[in-house]
Amino acid sequence: MTDNKVISISKCKIEFILEEKTYRGKPMSMWGEANEIVGQLTTFRVTSTDLLDLMTGLIRWPNGDNEIKPIELFHGLEKHQQLVRKGQIDIQIARDGNWLVPLRTLRFNPDLRYFTLVNAPVSDIDKFLGESFENLLFSAGVEKFGTRRVIDGETNKSANQLAMIIEPGNIEALAIAYTVTRPLAVIMDYGIQI
Repeated sequence: MTDNKVISISKCKIEFILEEKTYRGKPMSMWGEANEIVGQLTTFRVTSTDLLDLMTGLIRWPNGDNEIKPIELFHGLEKHQQLVRKGQIDIQIARDGNWLVPLRTLRFNPDLRYFTLVNAPVSDIDKFLGESFENLLFSAGVEKFGTRRVIDGETNKSANQLAMIIEPGNIEALAIAYTVTRPLAVIMDYGIQI
């Protein structure tokens, strides 16, 4: 039996494995570069009632980049493979120095026949989640939730993108946001018309 904190969200469970370890790889900002660097990794495991078992983590890179990244898919259905390819979240720095986390959601695209990241309406997320996404995030310590224009004053092409602002390192809020917008969206077949 584990002593790690576990929380349930809809059809998923998140287990927090809070020991930090080193991780070798490339931040999203350095993807085209040849050399790997070493960052610090804090992991959480997402499991579900439909056989998903995915290790995911917060990586803090020495160049100041931070990201949520799927580390290893231990088990899952064919559709869960898309989490490995499209599951990253690039964390940015908000104007107030906290972390700004974009909240794009995986939705099935029937024309392409796979899941793609989209700017989903909060009402859609609430529906497949089965509760208020906003309330769930605020209960995990999120400081601000809404469009990037509203919560951080952005006026660029991402201004209308849904996001949250958190205190740096708030792993619970990051894990919940990741689980809802990535694994749970896929598990619930968000975008598939039945």
